[in-house]
Amino acid sequence: MKTLLVNNYLTKPSKIIRLQQEISRITDDSPKVLHVSNAEGFNVEKFNAVVLSGGEAPLNWPEVIETYSKVASWIRKIRKPILGICFGHQLLGFAFGGRVARFNRKFEGYQEINILNHDNIFRDLPDRIKVYMSNKRVVVKVMQDFELLAKGSAYQVEAFKHKNHNVFGVQFHPEYYSKDFSHGKKILENFFEIV
Repeated sequence: MKTLLVNNYLTKPSKIIRLQQEISRITDDSPKVLHVSNAEGFNVEKFNAVVLSGGEAPLNWPEVIETYSKVASWIRKIRKPILGICFGHQLLGFAFGGRVARFNRKFEGYQEINILNHDNIFRDLPDRIKVYMSNKRVVVKVMQDFELLAKGSAYQVEAFKHKNHNVFGVQFHPEYYSKDFSHGKKILENFFEIV
C-alpha cells in the first residue's frame, strides 16, 4: 500500500516522524513524505491514500488563507481516501468551505470525545474515548456534504467524513497514544482498512 503523507509542519518538520512510523507499521511500507509547499499539483494517482499531518499555520489569518487556497484546490481534486489530522482536519474544513476559528483556550493532552458514528474510522470503539490533542484552532461547524462523526465537550467538531467519499478529518492526533489511551492506534488502523 502506497501512502502520501503531506507534512504541514512549517517550523518543526521533524514532528512528522511519529506519524510516519505509525503509517509504516500499519501498512508495512514507508509513506512518501511531501512537504505542503510542494503539494499543489502533485500527482496522487500511484498512491492508495493521502494523510494530511498536523501543523502550525493559523488558517483563520487572511494571509495564511491566501497561501493555502491553492493547496485547498488540490485537495478537492483528490479521489483517493484522505485522512486529515489536527491541522490537516482544519485544512480539509477550509478546502470544503468550512471556517476555522481560534478557540478560547489551547487543548493539550488526552481529552474525552463522544463518537456519534461507529461505521468507519471509529469501528469497534466505545462511545466515549480519550485521544491526544494539541490545538487552539477548530473547524467551527461541519461543512455541506459532510457528516459529524465525533464531538467533544468543549466544541462540536472533533471528527467528520464526506458523505460520498472516504475523506475523514480528526481534530486530534491518533498517532499519539499510550498503553492506557490506545484508541488513536485503532483509529489509524481502521482508516487503512477502509483504504
